[in-house]
Amino acid sequence: WSGFGLAATDVAHHISAALQPNCLSYDGAKEKQLLNWYYSCLSKSLVENGVASSKLEVQNEIYPRSVLQEQYEIAFLDICRMVFAYSWARWKPESKPTAASLNRNAYNKSLPNVLWL
Repeated sequence: WSGFGLAATDVAHHISAALQPNCLSYDGAKEKQLLNWYYSCLSKSLVENGVASSKLEVQNEIYPRSVLQEQYEIAFLDICRMVFAYSWARWKPESKPTAASLNRNAYNKSLPNVLWL
């Protein structure tokens, strides 16, 4: 959890910390699919909860998809900064999950996730 702030920060943290390597891609295509799914669900929820009258209003006025993308990219870079400066000193590679690794982020135990990041 990233605290109070932009939803894209939490999305970036989840994508970088919790996903299996097969959910990630070096060209960003899989992450874009995840962001599109998130945006679709968010837009629907904003309409259902009376924040917007339509998905079109969300897209055009309340929270354009391009804003989510920009906020995600900035948040992702901030996560990289934190990981490179702090977390990698504690990195412990594993070939399979262990009880000791349940509380560590993917980038602290998975080589494919580290290479993706």
